[in-house]
Amino acid sequence: MSTIFHGPDRVPIPPRDAEQFTTVCSYCIVGCGYRVYKWPQGQEGGPKPEQNALQADFTRQQAAQSGKWISPAMHSVVTDHDGNQSHVVVLPDSDCVVNRGNHSIRGGTHGSVLYAPDRPTADRLLHPLIYRGGTQLPTTWQEAIDLGARVIKAAMDTWGPDTVAMKCFDHGGGGGGFENNWAVGKFFFTGIGTKMASIHNRPAYNSEVFASRDAGIAALPSAYLDAELADTIVLVGANSYETQSIYFLEHMLPNLTGASLSKKKQLLPQEPHAAGKMIIVDPRRTSTVAIAESAAGKHNVLHLQLRNGTDMLLMNALSRLIYEQGWQDQAFIDRQTENFDAMKATNLTQDLDEASALTGLSKAQLLQAAEWIAKPKAPNVRRRTLFLYEKGLIWGLKNYENVASVVDLALLTGNLGKPGTGCGRLGGHQEGYSRPDYPGTRPPVNVDEVAINGGASKVFWVAGCNPAGGTLNAQQFRLTLARRTALVNHALDRTAGRTMEQRVAALLDAMKQGGLFLLVQDIYPIETAKFAHVVFPAAQWGEMNLTSINGERRLRLYQKFMDPPGVAKPDWKIMAMMAQRIERLYLDEGKQDRAARFSGFDWQTDEEVFRAAAVGVKGAQEDYGETTYAMLKTLGTNGVQTPVKRIENGTPVGTVRLYEEGGRFTFIPAKWPGYPAPIRQLMDDNRYPFWVNNGRSNHGWQTLYDDLRKPYVAGREPLPFVELHPEDAAKLAVANGDLIELFNPYGSVTAMAVLVDSNRPGHVFMLFEHPNGWLNSLTTGYVDPATTIPYYKGTKAGIRKVGALPEWQERLTFIPTNQS
Repeated sequence: MSTIFHGPDRVPIPPRDAEQFTTVCSYCIVGCGYRVYKWPQGQEGGPKPEQNALQADFTRQQAAQSGKWISPAMHSVVTDHDGNQSHVVVLPDSDCVVNRGNHSIRGGTHGSVLYAPDRPTADRLLHPLIYRGGTQLPTTWQEAIDLGARVIKAAMDTWGPDTVAMKCFDHGGGGGGFENNWAVGKFFFTGIGTKMASIHNRPAYNSEVFASRDAGIAALPSAYLDAELADTIVLVGANSYETQSIYFLEHMLPNLTGASLSKKKQLLPQEPHAAGKMIIVDPRRTSTVAIAESAAGKHNVLHLQLRNGTDMLLMNALSRLIYEQGWQDQAFIDRQTENFDAMKATNLTQDLDEASALTGLSKAQLLQAAEWIAKPKAPNVRRRTLFLYEKGLIWGLKNYENVASVVDLALLTGNLGKPGTGCGRLGGHQEGYSRPDYPGTRPPVNVDEVAINGGASKVFWVAGCNPAGGTLNAQQFRLTLARRTALVNHALDRTAGRTMEQRVAALLDAMKQGGLFLLVQDIYPIETAKFAHVVFPAAQWGEMNLTSINGERRLRLYQKFMDPPGVAKPDWKIMAMMAQRIERLYLDEGKQDRAARFSGFDWQTDEEVFRAAAVGVKGAQEDYGETTYAMLKTLGTNGVQTPVKRIENGTPVGTVRLYEEGGRFTFIPAKWPGYPAPIRQLMDDNRYPFWVNNGRSNHGWQTLYDDLRKPYVAGREPLPFVELHPEDAAKLAVANGDLIELFNPYGSVTAMAVLVDSNRPGHVFMLFEHPNGWLNSLTTGYVDPATTIPYYKGTKAGIRKVGALPEWQERLTFIPTNQS
């Protein structure tokens, strides 16, 4: 096991007069509510209820999920800009309806990620950095912004706006929040006007659920309550225990165990009820499968362990079976849908023998799933089925039709707009997407391939993400970054000490020769930042006010409770500083029209940006109307579910679930296309016999940007792991903890072997983003041409044993987590 950092051997108790703040977890989309307590160092509350801010009796053991037990990972000492040091404790809120005092391993370690010079977070970026003579050295905001502004302006003036590319946000709380995303969008879309935009884990500016949108269904239509009311929950390509932990534990599991039966009877009194069933579609037997089986019994959980890339075949086969049995909701189809005949001619003609053969699932399994989804539970009483999908489907073989096939199944069975039903994504991070209109068209341009690898862009601004490892075909991407940024390095080296104008002129020459000027904006010195010419230090969660919605569109205020370290600033402020500098440069040249594109960035507070961003979500599922910070502060960790319908007596009135008042939806035909050429080439080459799937783990988040600063996590995952079937391990003479290399024509990566039968023989699963071994070095460059979403989940590779790692084999545990 790892060494866990505890700091002092005890944690202090918040005194009665501790400052209190409300916030939301900075990690997954579930968005658990938290309370923050802050008080001066040197003071402490007492153990009696009247002596502490929690009003808890600490002379007794605190109950689980009481929100009053403080672990060392929930505590830190912070230093504000005035030099005052304070204790900070971050506790799960038992009054929040999302988590009810529970927390994930991620949210329960928020104290460990607060900046402190004597903790692993000491490597936060404190000052702007600028490239000088082979290294990056601290500089002023003035110089860093001035250089960046002049280079961006010169690229725009010389080659046009599309030579400036960007990729933004997977951190900062809620994927950047409405505040930061609005500033980013206003700068790049209104100011620069570039089409070369991309969203953190994608190579383009796109939706991961274009198909759902085209069908008329927003991405997050249901409420977490629906998971407690459903007769059947269908998880497609999702490992919810590890990636949406509290949604699974607090809302799905009580349904499977029967604990929510009384709620079902109360809210839906006119129909029979039983404990819920769960169908899990995943090529890997995950801990979600194991825990669901343990809680509900194997007879109530159906794991459909399909083969990689065959989701669409499965969904269409289920649709056909349901239709042939007459279990479709014909009244809903007739009343609220269109294009059914086209879907019928495509999805409902799926050959069942072919589907069974290619998915690896028996016809009996298919029929059982169809019954659990749509067979009436009593005469004239339809089942309530909740369809939830995530990256296993979204990043699967063909993004658009994959999502469409699930949406079609939900429409066929009428599972939308009613309690206990729904069809949407589970989600990754919380969402705060509000931006002016994207100036490009659909499908959006593949920025990583066309603009960066292809050399079309001259400037690349990366904020809050790490494409050096996180994008597809990542090894080639890193090599390109190194080569192209080196040309700019040489120009900066040659012009040291000269005027800014002379330096920018030299940089333009370098960019003409294929050079790439790279700006990185982050909280840590990530791998992408190693190639950067300018690095901006950003503020993170807790260091600014921000807002986001969670997976049931619950909008909350994440209050600021400490200052950012050094001179780090909120992302929106950095964008504003850059815009104002470019505006000034154009005004100095008398180019009023171009200067005007960069006007309107004179916000003074976080809330001013929040209010400005309201226009970007008008009419959308995120629409928060006239909601203010003061209203959200009053609503605390429960907030309001968007869209906000109206403001009553100063309180926003929201929407529990979408489409309860009706709606019009469109079936989208989806036909399995077979594997794309890059995958077929790997399948036809016997040097790469292993399918490589990938995903997250319970205690790591995204690129582990925070988690690597948590010894609790870093000690458990010093390297990415690869789950290898024991039969395959025996052939390769690999043992638990051995270092193995995975390789294919796109790249290679090393990882630590974990022997477990979670996958079929010939299939492996690897942790998807780890700075000590990027899985995406193996992914192909293939994207769905309809959406520009990559097939991240499918590649093939060869495996060889590198050698034993005795230290890790002794320190780490290899107990399987997928056994019920």
